[in-house]
Amino acid sequence: MINVSGLEFAYRQSPAKAIKGISFDIGDGEIFGFLGPSGAGKTTTQRIIIGLLRGYQGSVELMGKERKEWGKDIFEKIGVAFDFPNLYEKLTAFENLDLLGSYYKNNSLNKDELLDSVGLLADRDKRVEKFSKGMKMRLNFIRSVMHDPEILFFDEPTSGLDPVNAKVIRDMILDFKRRGKTIFLTTHNMNEADYLCDRVAFIVEGTIPVIDSPGEL
Repeated sequence: MINVSGLEFAYRQSPAKAIKGISFDIGDGEIFGFLGPSGAGKTTTQRIIIGLLRGYQGSVELMGKERKEWGKDIFEKIGVAFDFPNLYEKLTAFENLDLLGSYYKNNSLNKDELLDSVGLLADRDKRVEKFSKGMKMRLNFIRSVMHDPEILFFDEPTSGLDPVNAKVIRDMILDFKRRGKTIFLTTHNMNEADYLCDRVAFIVEGTIPVIDSPGEL
């Protein structure tokens, strides 16, 4: 589903490369963990694959097609939840899902069921500006999956959540896997990677020294 080969990238304001020739692949229905300290290149790599960063060198293929050759139709096939919520603060939780869902051709998932799945149904008509960080994170999570995409990108999906709600999100991620979704998960939480991932890659200073299953590592 994702094949990265010889990927390199440098930000304009920096002479040093942020990504230094990394290669990896992610199979259909796999949960692939991307681990490393802050500044190692986790989010940069994810944003290149998604298409938010351009000007990379090497190859990045999604579903057998080079990322540069995809148009806007790729966003029908991927779902993205960053580690900071990207929501309309003045709208209610339901209005956020209703508006953002209108951007997609596939808008078949029931919004109330999604809200209920993360414990937000009772707050469906509350403005997001009144939400706690954890509530925003949960709303942001279901926003990313509401169009039923094939590939899911999660960046620190349980950050800021209490243990109960973190387990809810982890269980949902495992359920997406059971439904055949491919999941790219960036995290610095070793326990979470061990619990969720089929394989993990460690990225350090823009390079990947090792990729293997959590058990082997």
